[in-house]
Amino acid sequence: MKTRIFRVGGMTCAACSNRINTAVQALDGVQSCNANIGNNTATVVYDETVLKESDIVRAITGAGYQVVSDDRAEADRMALKDLADRKRDLIIAIAFTIPLSFLAMSHMFGLDLGLEAMTMCVVQIVLLLPILYAGRRFFRKGFPALFSKSPTMDSLVSLGCTASILLGLCATWQVWNGDSMAVHSLYFDSAGMIIALVSIGKYLEARSKYRTNDSLRRLLEMAPDEATVIRDGPEVTVKSTELVLGDIILVRPGEKVPTDATVVEGESAVNESMLTGESIPVTKRPGDVIYGATVNGSGSLRAKVEKVGEDTVLFQIARMMEMAQGTKAPVANIADRVAAVFVPVVIVIAVLACIGWLLAGRDVEFALTIAVSVLVISCPCALGLATPLAIVVGTGIGTKHGILYKTAASLEGAANIDTVVLDKTGTCTVGHPEVVSVSSEMDEKELVGIVAAAEKDSEHPLGEAVVRYASKIGAGIPEHSGFESVTGGGVRCSVGGKNVLVGSTAFLEECGIAVPEGADAAASEGRTCILASVDGSYAGTIAIMDPIREESPAAIASMRADGLRVMMVTGDRKSTAEHIAAELGITEVRAETKPGDKLEIVKDLQVAQARVAMTGDGINDAPALTQADIGIAVGSGTDIAIESADVVMMNDDLRSVPASIEIGRATLHNIRQNLFFAFVYNAICIPIAAGLPVLLGYDGLVDQMPMIAAAAMSLSSISVVSNAMRLRSFRPSALSAPTSP
Repeated sequence: MKTRIFRVGGMTCAACSNRINTAVQALDGVQSCNANIGNNTATVVYDETVLKESDIVRAITGAGYQVVSDDRAEADRMALKDLADRKRDLIIAIAFTIPLSFLAMSHMFGLDLGLEAMTMCVVQIVLLLPILYAGRRFFRKGFPALFSKSPTMDSLVSLGCTASILLGLCATWQVWNGDSMAVHSLYFDSAGMIIALVSIGKYLEARSKYRTNDSLRRLLEMAPDEATVIRDGPEVTVKSTELVLGDIILVRPGEKVPTDATVVEGESAVNESMLTGESIPVTKRPGDVIYGATVNGSGSLRAKVEKVGEDTVLFQIARMMEMAQGTKAPVANIADRVAAVFVPVVIVIAVLACIGWLLAGRDVEFALTIAVSVLVISCPCALGLATPLAIVVGTGIGTKHGILYKTAASLEGAANIDTVVLDKTGTCTVGHPEVVSVSSEMDEKELVGIVAAAEKDSEHPLGEAVVRYASKIGAGIPEHSGFESVTGGGVRCSVGGKNVLVGSTAFLEECGIAVPEGADAAASEGRTCILASVDGSYAGTIAIMDPIREESPAAIASMRADGLRVMMVTGDRKSTAEHIAAELGITEVRAETKPGDKLEIVKDLQVAQARVAMTGDGINDAPALTQADIGIAVGSGTDIAIESADVVMMNDDLRSVPASIEIGRATLHNIRQNLFFAFVYNAICIPIAAGLPVLLGYDGLVDQMPMIAAAAMSLSSISVVSNAMRLRSFRPSALSAPTSP
């Protein structure tokens, strides 16, 4: 199956997205289609052996919509042009609606403009024509959708305007036949006001939708346009898009990295905050990978191009973000089910209200006014925008903080998590051992140098930790000879003519070395102790451990403050796991587990009705990540772990775990608020438009009801859009929590 995102023009409401979904899903070979009004895309999963892209494009265009350019920059230019066109049409509509309304209502204020009745009709028709031109998109899309039995918001607006115009033409005919009083019932101003007010709402809505994608737009704009490449000796400046695999690029201090590459020469600190959300620069040396759009520090780097174009991490993030925005959250199904029948039901209500008032003895003008009001006030714009806009904003917030949600369902799923299962190594801890203390009567550098010499040829992680520490403190590493490794025990060799043993307490005692009591006391603190003897005498102990990440305690505290149950699951030995857990404030620990055990633990929690988030970084975590309700992968983890997860942390900051849950909760809360606004608005306004105030004795505003309905409809959309935009200012409290010193 292939997943393809199509950029679609012309969607205005939830009924539009349903129409596209129906048209595309009718094709053989289509597994699913999700048309998203929030970012104007249609995400289609289909069998490319059965179906061609051109078939899908024909289905979308056949439904009355446009498939716009695949190029993001071109699509962005088209979106800006559409916004400019809407603004121009809005200005035209307002400019002519104001004098039209003034003429139509002048008699209400006792003004005598000195115009004959027929002249008044002609002037109002002339003023209405440019307004109809400004609102042409409503008619161009509304009536075809109505005739194809899949009416949309445009259908309701065009029906309401057409009914008002027909009322006005009937009144004009009466004036022509000598009934001058009919000039006060033209209703041309109602049609003009409907178009103007709805256009205001649609323009503000379009502008807000454009702004909701700012995070994705800014992300793609971060890549530099040019790069310095070294080809056949001299330095050449080329466009970044012209780089090819294997090119050697030069990145000077302060410059942005043009694409993903491997450092071959130089050393510098690179700011990767745009990818990871971490503001602290990362030191890059030969062999390290640098990523496109990150910012080089004070040193110059030469690097070999490894990835270009859409294969780079920057574009992968953009693609993942766009995919998440194009998918549908489960909560959206409520709105979809309502929107699928909403417009036809509204048309039926309008017709029944019209017939009902006619049967009640009201005149045709009154009944049609009520019908127009029902049609206009019930446009399902707010309903269609409630979920997708919040999803677009929520995923954008996550990306800003280095948190990538693969789907909208994972964003919603994060909101419902109540239990977090954490892997230890590489997740709560740094992931590689480091020397934390040295105990010896010898000089520390001398002991570390001797042990490093003995471990220099060892590939054991503990030995490598000692060698790194020796380099860090400037301890000299003398030459050694006679190296011998004893499996499960330690090593023996000769260093500077001295017989050296390095290993566990048991190994030294087996070799006849008298080990002082308490020499390995640090083991009770979750540390691994390496003991050394020189020429048959105990020389000292080096304690090594996988250090806790400095952000981990704050992350655990944030989770507990959010009411989450936290559990550590690790394959490490029990004493070490319990010590690390105690330092982190975790009370539930499962140690010495295998990958299958982690999977079963997650299953058992789910059987107990827990909604589980599993966080890990290794291959052994992949099964549990897949089983969990939400799998969260640490960005530095293995490809398999990242592929298995629903949420990817682009950094190693464990605070991103509670932050991802906070963002999910804030987004879901925003969606529910939006749906509440949309449903309550229609529940209150439809009865009012259908004539409830008249039944209660208030019928003075009936003539203005279509205009009031248009204003109310626009306000409903604006309220939902504004509430979704408010979410942009959200910042997870977990990321504000202080880290350990």
